[in-house]
Amino acid sequence: MASPRIQSLSALSTLALLLFLALASLWLMQGPIGIYYQQTYHRAYPLAALEDNDAWKAGQRVWASLNGAIDDLGRSLDARSAELTADANQKYVLTEDFYRHEREAREQEESQRREAAALLARRQAEAEAQQQAAQAQQREQQAALDQRSQALALAAKQRAEEQARANYLMIAPPGKVFMAGDSLMQGIAPHLLRTLKTQYGIEGVDLSKQSTGLSYPSAFNWPDTISRTIAKDPAIRLLVIMLGPNDPWDMPDPANRGGKFLRFKTPEWEAVYRQRIAGIIQSNAAKGVSTLWIGAPGMKAARLDGQMSWLMGIVQDEVQKQGAIFIDTRGLLPGENVGYSDSIMLDGKNTKMRSGDGIHFSVAGQRYLARQILDKLRLPPTVSSQ
Repeated sequence: MASPRIQSLSALSTLALLLFLALASLWLMQGPIGIYYQQTYHRAYPLAALEDNDAWKAGQRVWASLNGAIDDLGRSLDARSAELTADANQKYVLTEDFYRHEREAREQEESQRREAAALLARRQAEAEAQQQAAQAQQREQQAALDQRSQALALAAKQRAEEQARANYLMIAPPGKVFMAGDSLMQGIAPHLLRTLKTQYGIEGVDLSKQSTGLSYPSAFNWPDTISRTIAKDPAIRLLVIMLGPNDPWDMPDPANRGGKFLRFKTPEWEAVYRQRIAGIIQSNAAKGVSTLWIGAPGMKAARLDGQMSWLMGIVQDEVQKQGAIFIDTRGLLPGENVGYSDSIMLDGKNTKMRSGDGIHFSVAGQRYLARQILDKLRLPPTVSSQ
């Protein structure tokens, strides 16, 4: 054990060393300590008076130098560390393999992204295709339903019209049929009336007269003749009339007697002609008589054929407007949308229907049209079956 004297000297030495270190620290760190004191105690630093002393300020310069050296050492170490890191990266990390792996990873990621995008696009396209297919199927089904509904509606309408037509053209004894018209009707009427009489017991009246029409009532007045005939014979239930080839001419204006004639095909001419058709049908209807209007067929002469085509369009339109029945013989001789022909195929034979003038009918043609008219009528059982 050391003697008390030695222990005292050691303690003094230690105290002196601590004091030296404290003073040295205070000397060196005077700047930071002064700032800390002022920020902590908010009063003047007690050792501020020493700041004018060069020896005391030397401590501040030494401390700054030490800090600068420490900073330089830190920056040097950082630079060296960066160099070592870069060298390590170049040698051991950022090698060709590293970049190849990076490139392969990016390529794989890009490939996966494209595959995912392609898969999504394919699924969307498939979904859209399925939706479009379903919509197309629905449209087809709806169109089929609409078409079927339209077909059913059309069939029902046709049946109703056929029934109405049959009822309108119903004739039975003691009802009579009245035949009126020009020379075309003169050929048809005997065949039709003979069949009605012999097979069905239906009487008829035939007043058809050649070279007559509706244009010149001063020559022959069909509206007046028909009205008077029906008034005299109340048994007449059906008028069958055929006019036209004698009418395509300019005609007197009934509203301006002695004035200019109405030009054929003008609106004024058409209005008068329609009025005469309507007058006949309306007069018949008032007496309970149905009207069956037979259109003129196609004509061999082109000019007359064109006139008849226009005129029959007017006649058909007005007849149907008045609720009567029109038979288009242009569709029967020689057929729909077929030009003029003297003959048609009938029962497998080429049968001549027209006479040499290209206007009137042959006997076969007269019988053929009489049969066509007869088929439109709603008749009682034949006499032989009763």
